[in-house]
Amino acid sequence: MDQSLKKHFIENWKKYLKIHSLEIQDFLYKSLSTSNSYSKTFEAKTDIGFNVFTLASDLYYRENFHSDIIKSFLDPNGAHNENSKYLHTFIDLLNKGKSKNRIEVKDFQYSTIERERNNVDILVTDEFSRKAIIIENKINNAVDQKRQLPRYFEIVRKDFEVVAIVYLTLNSSKRPDKNDWTDEELETISGILKIIPAYEPITTNPSLYTDWILPSIILSDNIDSSLILRQYGKLIQYLNTNTMDTVTLGKFYDSLKQDDNLEVAISIRNMLNDFPEYLAIRIEDRYKENCHPFKKIWRYQKRDAVFEAFEFDDYYIKIDVWCDENGYTVHFWDTNGKDVISDFKKRIAVLSDFEIYKEGTGNIKKRFHAFEEAELFKFIDEIIKELKLFKKNDELGVLEK
Repeated sequence: MDQSLKKHFIENWKKYLKIHSLEIQDFLYKSLSTSNSYSKTFEAKTDIGFNVFTLASDLYYRENFHSDIIKSFLDPNGAHNENSKYLHTFIDLLNKGKSKNRIEVKDFQYSTIERERNNVDILVTDEFSRKAIIIENKINNAVDQKRQLPRYFEIVRKDFEVVAIVYLTLNSSKRPDKNDWTDEELETISGILKIIPAYEPITTNPSLYTDWILPSIILSDNIDSSLILRQYGKLIQYLNTNTMDTVTLGKFYDSLKQDDNLEVAISIRNMLNDFPEYLAIRIEDRYKENCHPFKKIWRYQKRDAVFEAFEFDDYYIKIDVWCDENGYTVHFWDTNGKDVISDFKKRIAVLSDFEIYKEGTGNIKKRFHAFEEAELFKFIDEIIKELKLFKKNDELGVLEK
């Protein structure tokens, strides 16, 4: 290649890399808030533990399951024997938030709670005040039927004044489908619509868990009711935190539509996929000419830097550095399964805080963060130094037995 052409190519390539690097930095900066939000949701994932609902069956994913439980507690005549306590606490929940449409507890002193009356999931009516609350349960994330809420509203308001339509969701990402509503319905129903998520791990907005289940537990005189509510609350948390965070992903989707952000994001993903291999290559490059008393250093499946091997008596010691996107896991082990702890961990200071990887495998491990490369190299340097001294002392006959 002509030198001037070669120079021109290199300059253009450097310019491209600089522009691409700036694009990546800008995208990462703008995505920081969204990323933090997604991380918080991910960290909030819970284990349901010992829970009567999951032990009994797998029906807890179904809409009817949640409607039956909620109805049984809202019903003043329910077996809980707590009268209207849970219903009035539920009304207190509906009055929280930004809605100006306040529901009076006194209007629901003589209430009847029904399931599937005119296909309404839960219908709360009061024969004395002639007022009603429609509860549409979407905790299982079911799609809206055609004109679902307007149809329910028209049916119920023939006999009662509908003071609230509760749209109960698993999280705040779901909204009613209003595409087939008339302008009049949009105006009338939107004024009494209450969108209540079952659980919100991050925001302080009202939720079924925080503002109905927890207060109801405190108010319960019946110990069985209290325990069932606690178990149901744990189920709600589990279902919510172990479901995809569609709200944050929606924000991420919007950011991807701007400029060339999708291309930049894909580039970042590809680089992250290659990142563990890059970390392993850096280790290999650092020690390929300086790994003695190990025989050699090589890479297993691209991302595992292997120091092979330090032979001593019946030992065949290896160091494996497993690389991933978050850093390194260093394994110091004997391939024959011999106990490296008794003969090495006690003698070599830098191994003192290593943990047992698996019992009976002759394998101990330690974790280093991705940006602790200097600490990792310092550790490996010290291990190499100590093993050289270990073998030298053995050859001189001064090694402690």
